[in-house]
Amino acid sequence: MSAKAIDRVCLSVPGGWQSQDKVTGVVFGPVFNKIDDLWDWQKDNPVEGMKLVKSYMTGEWVLISEDTPWCCNPASESYWSM
Repeated sequence: MSAKAIDRVCLSVPGGWQSQDKVTGVVFGPVFNKIDDLWDWQKDNPVEGMKLVKSYMTGEWVLISEDTPWCCNPASESYWSM
């Protein structure tokens, strides 16, 4: 099963935080004063079949497929040690 990965991060913008697609650079969604509010918004507006995880190495939040094996998950140490 092949799933198209969507690489989205939280971006600091004037006035707060917003979502950004790292592949296209498109900034989308409302601007939030607190990053916790952005995370809540992203959780309430999920991409079907995807989940939000925090990268072990960079600390950025990224959206990955729900069925991503642990060794392929950027939240795992094993992903960064291969």
